[in-house]
Amino acid sequence: MTLKKRYIFLAFIFISNLLFSQKDGDNYYLKNILISLEKKHNVKFSYADDIIKNKKVNTKLLQLSFKELLVKLEKQTNLIFKKVSNRYVLILEKDNSSFICGYVKDTYSNQPIFGAEVYLADNSIGTVTNEKGYFELSGHRKTDTLVISLLGYQSKRAIIPQQKNTECRHYTIEEYSSQLNEILITSYLTDGITKSNNGTIEISPQKRGILPGLTEPDVLQSLQLLPDIQSPNETTSGLHIRGGTPDHNLVLFDGIRIYNPAHFFGMISAFNPYIIDKVNIQTSGVNAKFGNHIAGVIDIETDSKIDSIISGGFGTNLTHADAFLKFPLSKNTAIHVAGRRSLTDAFNSITFQRTSDRVFQNTIIANNQLNDTENFFDKDNTFFFNDFHMKLLVNLGEKDKVTLSQLYVNNKLDYRFGNEDESFIQNDNLSIKNFGISGSWNRIWNDNLKQNTTLYYSNYNLDYIFNGEQTVETSYRESSIKKNEIKEFSLKSLLSTSLNNNHQLSFGLEYFRNRVSFTLGRTYSLFPDNDYKTEENNINNTFSVFSEYQFKKNKDFNISLGVRSSYFSIEKKFAFAPRLFLQSKLTDNVWFNISYEKKYQNISQLIEFSTSDFGLENKVWSLSNKEEIPILKADQISAGLVFKNNGWLFDLNMYYKDVDGLSSLSRTVTSDSDIIQNGQSRSKGITMLFKKTFDNYTTWMSYSLGATDFSFPLANNGISFPDDNDIRHSYFWSHSYQINQFNFSLGWNYRTGTPFTQVSEINENNSQDFIIDKINGERLSHYHRLDFSTTYKFNLSKKKRWKGKLGVSFLNLYNRRNKLQKRFFIANDGSNNTLENEETFSLGFTPNAVFRLEF
Repeated sequence: MTLKKRYIFLAFIFISNLLFSQKDGDNYYLKNILISLEKKHNVKFSYADDIIKNKKVNTKLLQLSFKELLVKLEKQTNLIFKKVSNRYVLILEKDNSSFICGYVKDTYSNQPIFGAEVYLADNSIGTVTNEKGYFELSGHRKTDTLVISLLGYQSKRAIIPQQKNTECRHYTIEEYSSQLNEILITSYLTDGITKSNNGTIEISPQKRGILPGLTEPDVLQSLQLLPDIQSPNETTSGLHIRGGTPDHNLVLFDGIRIYNPAHFFGMISAFNPYIIDKVNIQTSGVNAKFGNHIAGVIDIETDSKIDSIISGGFGTNLTHADAFLKFPLSKNTAIHVAGRRSLTDAFNSITFQRTSDRVFQNTIIANNQLNDTENFFDKDNTFFFNDFHMKLLVNLGEKDKVTLSQLYVNNKLDYRFGNEDESFIQNDNLSIKNFGISGSWNRIWNDNLKQNTTLYYSNYNLDYIFNGEQTVETSYRESSIKKNEIKEFSLKSLLSTSLNNNHQLSFGLEYFRNRVSFTLGRTYSLFPDNDYKTEENNINNTFSVFSEYQFKKNKDFNISLGVRSSYFSIEKKFAFAPRLFLQSKLTDNVWFNISYEKKYQNISQLIEFSTSDFGLENKVWSLSNKEEIPILKADQISAGLVFKNNGWLFDLNMYYKDVDGLSSLSRTVTSDSDIIQNGQSRSKGITMLFKKTFDNYTTWMSYSLGATDFSFPLANNGISFPDDNDIRHSYFWSHSYQINQFNFSLGWNYRTGTPFTQVSEINENNSQDFIIDKINGERLSHYHRLDFSTTYKFNLSKKKRWKGKLGVSFLNLYNRRNKLQKRFFIANDGSNNTLENEETFSLGFTPNAVFRLEF
C-alpha cells in the first residue's frame, strides 16, 4: 500500500469512529444533547462528567416540551433531572453517595438568600439557591471545595462534608459593607442595634427591639437614646453629636444628602422606617469616603434585596398613616414604593394636640389663640406633612447591580388670622421641601476588586412669606420674606480591593457642586426707612480624593488609616483630612480603641433674627466665604474600652474636640444680629453604657458627662462660655421585658438644664439693647421624664404570611413641665419699652397608639 493510500485509509477510519462515537442510529451521546438543549431552552445543566459518561438518548425526545423531555430523559438514562430554578437543572445519580444539600442565609438577619450561586471551586458543577435558600449538588469529590457567591455579598468557601448521607448544612454569607466590620456587640441597646469593630453603630429598624416611649422604629428618635447623642430641644432633627450642632451632621438617605430630615418642625423624622434596611451611625473615626461635615454621619440605606414574592404593609398612629409595597418585576428586577401622610388636617388627636402645644408655643399661632375673641377667627388654616419614596433595583448579570432611588419630603403650613370684616388680617405661609434622587452601580470585577459608583441630586427649599394689613384706626401694611434653597449634585466612585485576608484597601474620587441662595426681606409701611432686602447666591465646586487602608488580624486587632484631600473652589482652598481608628483585644473580654480625625465643612446654618416673628424657622443655610463665614475645621481624638461577658456589657468612651471657624450668628452670642464674629469651640466628654440581659428581661443605663465651651474674642470680654445646648450631665435607665408576643419597655431620662443668658435691664444708651452680666451664665432647672411603651405582635394566617402589631406609648408619664429655653425681649406698651422674657417647655403627657399589618 502506497503512503498516499495509507493516509486516506487512516482518515477514513478516524472519521468513521468520530461519527459512530457521536451517533448510534437515532441515539446521541447525552452530553452533546445537553449542549443543544441549553441553547434551545436557555437553561443550564449541572452534572459531573462521570455521571453522564457513555449515556445515550434518542433524538426524537427533542420534539417534546421541556417538562416532558426531563421525564423521558430520566427513564432512558436512569438519572435524576431535578429543576432547582427556572434556569438550573441538576443531574444526579440514583442512590448517589456524593449528594450534598444546604441552606444559605444572611449572616446577621438570618434570612434565606435567593439566587446565590453555589458551585465547586473548579466550576465543574454548580446551581443556585431557591426562595428558601436551599440548594442541592452531586458528583463532587472528597477533596472539592464549595463556593457560595452572590452580588453584594462576600464569597464564601467551605470544605464539603466527606461522610455519606450528610444532613443539609446551613451556610451564612455577609454583605460587602460588613466585610471589614465584624460585629463586636450584637445587641447594643436592644435587638437590631449592633456595634462593629470599627466603632460604627448599626440600627436595623425591622429587627429593632422595643424602646421606651417608641411603638414604631422611628430612625432619628431611636438615635437620641445612644450615649453620644443629645437632643436638647426634644426634636428628631436637633441631634447634637459630641458637642456638634445638627447642621454639622451628614445625613444621607440612599446616598442623597438630606438638609431637612424631619416633619412637624422636627418632632417626627422624615424617613419611613418600614422601608429602611439599616442605619449606620459613626461618631468617631469616620470613614474617609464621607466628607463635608465636622460631626457625625447618619447613613440610611433602604432595602436593596429583590424578593421572589410581593410584600408590603400599612399602618397608622395618631399623627400619620403610611403604606409600602415591594414588587418583583422579574427575577432580577424589583420596584419598592412607600409613602406617608399626616392625619393632622383631618383628625385632631390628643397626640397632635400635645405635639402642637410643644411646637407652636411662643409663636403667632399660640399668641392669637390666647387673645382670640368672638370677633376674630382662624380661617381655612392648613397644616400637613407627607413623604414619598420609590426605588428601582436591577441585577445586570452576576457581577453588576444598579439601583435608582428617590425621596420627596414636604411640610406645609398656611395660617390665617383676623377679624370677620377683614379690616385686620395676618397670613403666614411656610413651606419646607426636600427632593432627592440617586443612582448607584455596583460592579464586582473579581473576588478581590469591587467598584461602587454613585451620583445624586438634592434640592432643599424653604419658603416663608408673612403678610399683615390693618385698615382701621392706624392703617398699615407689613410683610416678611425668607427663602433658602440648596441645589446639590455629587458624583463619587470607590474601588475596594482585598490584598489578602488581612489587608484591605479602597480608593475613591468625588465631585460635588452645591448652589446655596437665600433672600431675607421686610417692609413696614409705618417705618419705611427700616425696610430692607438681602439676597445671596453662591456656588461651590468641591473636588476630593480619598483612600482608606485597613489591617485586621484574627478579629482581635483592627486598624484603619484614611485620608481625604479636598479643594473648595469658593475659597480656593485645599484641605487635608487624615483619619485613624485602632481597636485591639486586650483580654478575652476586653477591647481597647482609639481614634483621631480632622474634618472640614463649607456649608452650615446661620440664625437670622429679623424674620423670626413666626417663631418656627429662623435658620438659613449658607456657604462659607472668605469675608465673613470661614470653612469649619474640626479635630477630634477619642478612646474607649469595651467589656462583655455572660450577658454583661460595659462600654466606655472619652473624647476631645476642637472646632475653628464658627460664626457668632450661628451661636447667638451677641444681642446685635448685624455683628459677625469668628470663634472656636472646645468639647470634651465621657460616655458610659452598662447593660445586663436576664433571659427575657434586659436593663441598661447610660451616663454622659460633657462640656462644650465657646470662645469669641469680642464676646463675653474674651472669656469662654457654655454652648446654648450644653448638657453637662445626662442619665438614662431603661428596662425591657418580653413575654410571648408582648413587649414592654420603661425608661427614665434625666439631664441638667441648658444655659441661658440672664438679662438685668435695658441699656439706657440703646433702648434696643440689653445689659447682661455673663453670656450663658445661668442654667435652667433639671430635666427629667418617664416614658413607657408596649406592643403586641400577632399572625393573621396559619402560614404566618400576614402579620400584625398593636402598640401604645406614653411620653412624660408624670406630666412634668421641663424648661427647654428661656429668652428675653423688649416689648413696647405704646409709650415705654419694657423687659420681658418667655420660656419654652417640653412635651407634656403625650399618648400614642399604633396599628400595623404586613404581608
